[in-house]
Amino acid sequence: MRIIRSPDLPAVVRVKGRGVLAVAIPARLASHEVLELASLVLSPSEYKELWHAMEPSADSAVQAELTIR
Repeated sequence: MRIIRSPDLPAVVRVKGRGVLAVAIPARLASHEVLELASLVLSPSEYKELWHAMEPSADSAVQAELTIR
């Protein structure tokens, strides 16, 4: 998974190409906000991969949400 932060994006964008998944995320959003948006556009396995790649803080709400998926 390739993660791109962009100052111009208003939302999380998922782009899948030849074996590569790119997730473009707004630069101004905190990790927990990105994960909330990402949960709407990514599959559960893609979301888990993004969650691990972003290494969010040990926020119990985010971890609980991941466990539910």
